[in-house]
This record gives sequence, C-alpha cells and structure tokens, in this order.
Amino acid sequence: MAHLLRSVLYPPPGHKNHLVPPPIVASSSGSNQGPRRRAATDTANASAGEPLQQPIHGRFNNPPVFFDQNPEDDQPAASGFVADSILQGFDLNKPAQTEGYDGADQDGNDAANFVPGPHSTATAGASNLAEEDGEEICSQPVVPFVGMIFDDLEVAKQVYNDYAWKLGFGTRIGNTKYSTARGVPKDTILSRVFECVHTGKPAAECKNAAARSKEAAAKVKEAAIDMTNIGEQKSRSKQAGSEMDVNESKQRNILLRCDCKAHMVVGKRNGLWSVTVFKEEHTHPMVKLAGRRRYYRSHRKVPEEDFQFLQTLHNQNITTAQIMGCLGSVHGGDPRTLGYVKRDVSNIRTMLREEVSHRDMSMVIEYFERRKAESPNFFYDTLVDSNNVVRGLFWVDGRTIALYPKYKDCVFFDTTFCTNKYNLPFAPIVGINNHTHTIVLGCALLPDETTETFKWVFERWMLAMNQMHPDHIMTDQDQAMSTAIDKVFPNSIHRCCFYHVLHLARKKLGPNLGEGHPFADAFYSCIYGTDTIEEFEFCWQHMLRSFDMTENNHLNNMWKSRKTWAPVYFRKSFFPFTSTTGRSEGLNSYFKTLVRPSDSVWNFVQQYELCQNLMLDREDNAGFTMETTTSKLWGSYSIEEQALKFYTREVFDRFQKMVQSSTRFYPIHVEAEGLCFDLVPNQDLDVKTYRVAVNPEEGWYTCGCNMFEMCGLICPHIIRVMVHLNVQQIPGRYMLERWSAAATTHAPEPGTNTIRFGVPTTNTLKYNSLCRKMNQLASDACFDDDTYVAVSHIVDEANKVVATMLKAKGQVQQEGEGYQHRQGENQRQQKPEAPQQHQQTTAVDGTASQQVKNPPSTKPKGRPKITEKRRKTLVELRDEANEKRRKKQSEP
Repeated sequence: MAHLLRSVLYPPPGHKNHLVPPPIVASSSGSNQGPRRRAATDTANASAGEPLQQPIHGRFNNPPVFFDQNPEDDQPAASGFVADSILQGFDLNKPAQTEGYDGADQDGNDAANFVPGPHSTATAGASNLAEEDGEEICSQPVVPFVGMIFDDLEVAKQVYNDYAWKLGFGTRIGNTKYSTARGVPKDTILSRVFECVHTGKPAAECKNAAARSKEAAAKVKEAAIDMTNIGEQKSRSKQAGSEMDVNESKQRNILLRCDCKAHMVVGKRNGLWSVTVFKEEHTHPMVKLAGRRRYYRSHRKVPEEDFQFLQTLHNQNITTAQIMGCLGSVHGGDPRTLGYVKRDVSNIRTMLREEVSHRDMSMVIEYFERRKAESPNFFYDTLVDSNNVVRGLFWVDGRTIALYPKYKDCVFFDTTFCTNKYNLPFAPIVGINNHTHTIVLGCALLPDETTETFKWVFERWMLAMNQMHPDHIMTDQDQAMSTAIDKVFPNSIHRCCFYHVLHLARKKLGPNLGEGHPFADAFYSCIYGTDTIEEFEFCWQHMLRSFDMTENNHLNNMWKSRKTWAPVYFRKSFFPFTSTTGRSEGLNSYFKTLVRPSDSVWNFVQQYELCQNLMLDREDNAGFTMETTTSKLWGSYSIEEQALKFYTREVFDRFQKMVQSSTRFYPIHVEAEGLCFDLVPNQDLDVKTYRVAVNPEEGWYTCGCNMFEMCGLICPHIIRVMVHLNVQQIPGRYMLERWSAAATTHAPEPGTNTIRFGVPTTNTLKYNSLCRKMNQLASDACFDDDTYVAVSHIVDEANKVVATMLKAKGQVQQEGEGYQHRQGENQRQQKPEAPQQHQQTTAVDGTASQQVKNPPSTKPKGRPKITEKRRKTLVELRDEANEKRRKKQSEP
C-alpha cells in the first residue's frame, strides 16, 4: 500500500505526471520578491518529495533531507490530492522499493557515503539520526543553500539552528561584519557567520602554540627576570614535596575543538538577507540522542509562557527540581522534552533573586505602603540606623488589630533564625482563636536579641493595639526577653515554657533524672503531684534535703525562678490547653518549610502572606463546618446540647470528651460550709479526689482542679455535679464568648473607607477576580482559531486602554505630589526647624523607601573556605611508611 501511494504521489523522473518543484526560499512572510518565490520557514506543512543526487563530501555525513520544491525550477509544487486519512500510518519520507533496489542497510557503504543537499537526487534509504533513536519526527529540516533568502537575521539564525538540531550539532555566531560607510549607523550589520560550536583548533595544538609563544617571550625577557624568588613564585601544588590542593580551583569542562569547517554566511543585499556561503561538512560525529543534543547552548531557550509559569513557581519558593517536574508535566510528562535544562532554570532563578536583592528592603516598604493605602488599619514600623540601613521590621494587618481584644487573654512569643539571608531573627507574636487554631497577632524581624530590641518590638505592638496589654504571655527562659516584658507589660502574667525548663533540667542534672532513679521520682512528684503553693514549696525543700542536693546550682536557680515556670503558680491563670510555647515553635517550624536561609526579606514577606492566607482558609473551613453541619450528641444532657449550639466545633469536641470523662466519678455530699461535693473516682481509676463547691442561687461552681480558670471550659467534675443536681443550663459566666462563633462574626475585612459597588476592596482581590474571569475566557476561546484570534485582539486593545489610563493617572498623581511638595516646602520655611529625632526608630514613607539600604548579608555556614590538603590514601601511607623504614635500615 505504501509503495502504491508513493508511486501515485511521486512518479519517477520521465513519467508524464512527474512535476519538477521550484526553488525553496526561507522567509518570515509569504509575499513574493522578484522572480524568486519565498516560502514560509515552517517546515511542518512541507510535503515529501524525491531526494536529489549530490556529490559526496567529508567523512561524517548528514541524514537525507527531502524538499518541497526544486531550487532550479520556478514552477509551483503540486498540491496534495490524497486524503490525509489515507496517509495515516505511512512514512512517505522513505522511498518506495523499486526495481533494482538492493535494500542496503543504513550502516552500509551507500548510506554512509550519502550526503544530502539542495540538489541531491539519490534515493538511498538513510534515515534521520532521530529515527535511529526512535525519536518521532513530524517534519524534516530546511537545509540552507547558497541563494536562500530571509526576511531578517533572526530568521536565518533560527533556520540554521533548526537544521543543526535535526542533525545533532550546536551553533554559534562566529563573526559579524559592520558597515564603515559614512552616514550609516555603526551597528548596521553587513554579514554574519553562523558556525558549528566545534570550530577551532584542537586543544593540543593550541597548547603547543601557546607554549611556543611563551618560550619566545621568555627568551626576550630572560635578562629582566629575577630568579632569586622563583621558588616562592611557584604554585603550592607544584612545589616539590608539597601535597596536592584539590580545592584550589574549580574543574571546568572544555568544549571539544575539532577544526570543524561547517558554517553559513549570511549577507544583506537589496534589503534582504541571503546565504552567500554554506559548508555542511563536519569533522566530528553528530550527537544522536535528542536528550543529549538539547544541552548545546544554541538549542536551549525558555519560551515566554514557560518563563511566566516558572516565575510563578519561583515566587512560591519551590525547589528547582520540582519546578522542572512541573514544567515537564505541562509539556507531556518528561522534563527531557523541554527546550532547556535544569541549569537554565537555576540561572533564571538566580537572575530573579538578584533583581530583588538590590532593592530588597525598598520593595518591602513599598508593599507595606500599598497595604496601608488599601487598609488604613494596617500598621508597620521600621528600625533604621544612622546610615539609613533597615535593621528591623514590625507589621500587623488591620483584621488582626480588630480581633486582638478578643484574643489578648493569652499570647506566645518566641524567636527563630535561618529565615532570611541577613540572619534577622523572626519573632512572631502568636495567639489562639475561637477554633483553637494558631493565629499571628504581630510579626517582627529583629537585628538582635537584646533587651532594647525586644522592648522596641513590644512598644510597636502596643502602639498598633491601642495600648491594650496582653493578660498572659508565655516565652522561653531568655533573660533579655523577660526584662523587656517586665518593663513594657508590668501588669501581665509572664510564664516560661515548661518544656524548656524540664529539658534544661535533664541536661544539667543528667543521670539523676534518668528513668527509675529515686531522685527523678521525687522531682516529678513534686512538680505534678502538688495542688497548692505551700505544698509545692514544702516538697521541694524536703526533696533537696533528702537527696543532699541543697548545694546544686541548677536546682537553686530553679527555686529562685519557680514563680515563672512551676504549674502550681498558674492554677488560676489563663493558658488554655498548653503549658509550653509549642504553638509558637510549631509556627516557626512550619514557616521554615516555606523559606530558606538564603531568601530575601521580600520573599520572606510573600511567604508570610501565604501563611496568613492559609490560616484564614483553615478558619473559613472551620466556620463552614460549624454553620452547615452538626455533631452527634454523646448523651441526652441539655447542657451538652447547649454547648453544641454555643461553642465552635473544635471546642465542643473537647467539651464532649469532658462529658464522657464525667462518668468516671460519682459525687459524695460533704458536710461543710455551703454545698460541697467530693468527686470520688470509680474503682481501678484515678485515686485522686476533687472537691466542688456550689452556690445554686447565684450559679457559682468552683473545683479544685481549676480547669475553668486555666482553659475557659468547665471541668468533668463540675459537669458531674450539674448532672447530679439536674441543672439544665450552664450559667452564662462559664460560657466564654472567645470560644464561640460570635468572636469573629463582626471582624472587619481589610479595605478602604469608600467602597465602590461591584469592585473588590483590595488589589489582591481585584487581581484574583480578573484572573478568574480571564481564565474562563481563555478556556472558552482556545478551542477555535477564530475565537482565539478575536480574544487575542481584544486583549491587545485592552492592554493599550489600561496603559493609557495608568499613564494619565500617573501624571495627575505627579502633579498632586508636586503641589503637596511645594506646600510642604512653604510650611517648612515658615516654621522653625524641629530638633532631629533619634534615627533608630523611623517610619519610612514611600519616597524615603527608595533610599533605604539593605542590612549586610550573612554568609551561610557550609564547607570552610580555607584550603584543605588532600587526604592521602592507605596505599600512599603504606608506601611512605615502608620508605621511612628502608631509610632507617640503610642508615649506619
């Protein structure tokens, strides 16, 4: 069937139906210029024709190439008349086996000596190099020839580069000739040479020539050379008896130079570019595999659409390997099909980072100014030194400021490093929302961890929060942090992280706190088994005397600071469901998955905004679950149903577990002042008894476990007494609004004071809205050529309209700013100069942000830069030892 189709489509020469095609001319347009016809450079639409004969050149040959037209004829090529469906499954580029065809293999002499060209007529069965590797080829390359015409130089470069890609070699620009005529611009190009990258003398010949030139220069300057310090001038690695330095320089690969003469010269004549010289013989083998061929620099180019997608992935701080995987998936699933390699992506990411690094802090401050313009409640401040270098940042958004009064009852503060290239410590102020989720109540980047710096952060925070101090605050055992808290928040209850206290105790006391040690049992019993301050202090002193540890320095320090860490001192302090700074440390740990120590502060702020948005998304999900679903009741208590309607779902789950735990106790009435019950555990359970005091008239319930005071939820003991007394409703004083859905019902969204109907309030919302609309438009228009062209034209016109509007608006703003500047100058001339403020705390406006400087970068810790000597192998050490032994034996 294939032979029949080929004989019909391409009759042999001499046949009455044989057509001789006209010459092919590459062009970027389809217009005619003179007697020569120019065809489009896209070869995908070319139909296969008979190969033509051409003399043999060189050792390494090109694969056969078939042409649409014959360069020696001006007649148009015959159009195809066979339906495309008939041709599916047949490779018409392969010649049909006619009589006399000996079926010589591709590796035979006939195929090996075959060299295609624009005048070739041979019908040998040599196939494309890509076909040898099983690569699917949709079109044959256009082989340049003398007289080939191009519209511009870029088209000529692209044609030669495509030709090189199909054959398996790389290209480069060899030489460019510029015009020297008067009245002509200096950058006017007359001709350009495109050549194979393996052009040039081999490395060995170059070295010999360089050596001969150096010897000649040495003979000329021999008298002027000072030979006294020649030993010191030698490299350390070349001195006798010295060890080789493997870290002295980086080993780089050198491209092979094979003295290849393949090239193409393009000159400009009559306003058009044409090929004046074309040599196709190579002195080196072609790179057959497409996966390796793409590493030639001339074949590596990142398209614009891939660059935009790459930039989006880069802003999300995804690794280069993952970006390559995403780009490969978009283009079919294999990264090797891309027109670029991993190093190109890495270089682009480096370029993007360098663009940010020069204006890092300025970009951050400009972003904060835009946020403040969108939401007047947004607050930020900077710590700037006398050299106008930004040393610290603090910011908090308007929604957090509005919610702070509900969540100021408990906050956590901690610092972490390795989040930016300046090594500025990251210090988030963390709280707990009504869903028991972690929220950020403020964020700071600090220059150091001194008392003055922490004091500056807390003062900025209070300035943003209208001087509303937190009720309770938890930190680690940092002394500078504790001192700053005492100065700024004198009425707040400060607690140290219990985990850090125990961790340090295990480190200092060592085996004494090991499992099974008597001192460890007494130590933990004293901490966890006491209910009152007097009981704890008595047990602690008794423990020290019993184990003769009264002189232990660390235990004495723990005793002095006991009021900041011992649980018994915080039985009536609100630290819900925790005694550690795990929430703050968890946020720091999660945030480090989004940033790296080499990132800029601008990238840090972007990832911080992503983290905030993810927190809001989690909060929205919890609110949706609470509004649209319900939870199954464990029992038939009315107080449980009341809690389900009041609490958020996460808090209700905790309350429901307490309802279940209440069945572990049974109340025993105690004869005491007022109504009291002792909650006795059931058999084989906890042996500890809790006392609950009740005032039914006023609705007061007090338990010795103090769970309500610490967490804001009534304990299982009070629930058991309520069930025993048949109480139908929990008193309102025990239903905290901060655990209900009403805590965030009236939370304002950030935005401007004047809202236009139908227009989003922030730039981010506007961008998201436009992206959704444009994505839907693109998805509808991409299925048809006419709709694509129409939408593309509309988008181009819209770009012009937007550019015109922004330009006009920018002129108006500049005129307004100029008027305000003149008004300010007049006011300053009329008013006396105010004394200069301390420059350590300055708020930077939009104009000053252009002059602020970045803090000095901190080099990451890694392999030491000091040159290290190569370690000797065991064989070398053995040989040296044997040599020393022989020398000693040979000595008299």
